[in-house]
Amino acid sequence: MLVTEKLKSFLNNRWLVFVCAIWVMSFAGVGYVFGSISPVIKKNLGYNQRQICILGVAKDLGEFVGFLAGGLVEVFPIWSIMLIGAVLNFVGCALLYFLEPMARHATTLQLWFHVSRISPETGVRLWEY
Repeated sequence: MLVTEKLKSFLNNRWLVFVCAIWVMSFAGVGYVFGSISPVIKKNLGYNQRQICILGVAKDLGEFVGFLAGGLVEVFPIWSIMLIGAVLNFVGCALLYFLEPMARHATTLQLWFHVSRISPETGVRLWEY
C-alpha cells in the first residue's frame, strides 16, 4: 500500500512532468518550441508578425516532409529511407555551411536566409527517426 502511494505521488509530481517535457522537446528539435521562441526572434531580429508567420510556415513545411517519410517507409526498405535522410541532412548542413559566412557579414539577416535554414532543419529530423 505504501509503495503504490509513493509511486502515485511520484508520477503526479509536477517536476517530473516538467523534466519529461524538456526531454521530449530536446529530442524533438526546435520545431516544437517555435511558439515559445518566436517573441524572442521578433524582438532580436526586428521582425514583424507577418515575417514571424512566414518563418512558422517554413517550419511547418519542413515538418510536413515527415509525412512523406512515413509513407515511404511502408514501400521502401529502411536503408533507403535512412539514405534519403542522410542526403537531406548533408544538404541541410551544406546550406548552413555555405550561408553562414553571409550571416556573419550582414547587419540584419534577410527573411529568406532564415527560411532556408529552418525548413531543412525541421524536415531532416523526421527522416532520421
